[in-house]
Amino acid sequence: MPQPTKGPRLGGSPAHQKLLLANLATSLFTHGRIHTTRAKAERLRPYAERLITKAKKGDLHNRREISQQIRDKDVVHRLMAEIGPFFADRPGGYTRIIKTLPRKGDNAPMAIIELVNEKLASTEASAATRSAASRQTEVGGAATGAAATAATIAAAESDDTTADGAAAEEAVGTDADTPVLESEATTAEAEASDDTTTEASDTEATEGDDVPEPMADNAAEAAGLSTDKKDES
Repeated sequence: MPQPTKGPRLGGSPAHQKLLLANLATSLFTHGRIHTTRAKAERLRPYAERLITKAKKGDLHNRREISQQIRDKDVVHRLMAEIGPFFADRPGGYTRIIKTLPRKGDNAPMAIIELVNEKLASTEASAATRSAASRQTEVGGAATGAAATAATIAAAESDDTTADGAAAEEAVGTDADTPVLESEATTAEAEASDDTTTEASDTEATEGDDVPEPMADNAAEAAGLSTDKKDES
């Protein structure tokens, strides 16, 4: 014996409730959301989710069971072709109820029941992973997306490192050559100073050899006088 529902039925009889829920489900699958009383929304939610679960299976048996409750063939086709595959990765919770302001007149509590249009985060992540893997397979194993970006950055860093190493080697070579140049300059200066000293000494010697004329004359006179004195004696 099936478990009876708690509380009063919707409508005046079980048949009336059955037709009422079928019409509400048809409107929900057609428009995606409906505004009704909170009691009807709470009763419609499990009814509509059971139909969506059958549509997810997609076989002929479940299609016929849906057709026994939903009389509109277009809605049945939409349920089997669009709504069921859309919720293929979601394990339940296909609808949500949003409470709204009470209805004017009888102050009945109202609510909006609608189909969930968002995908699960895990489903989106797995879909992105599958698409990336398929693109990588099509390219032939080449890295794409984030992997390609990482490879490009690594190559750039390696080039920069190589350039820095070459610059450092050139700097080391320049520093090593600098003392040699300084020593050569020092040697050249020493040789120049030696040459200057030699030239100065040669000049002094030459000046020493060239006796001034007055001094020569004095020497001659002195020699002549001395010679004359010798002759007189």
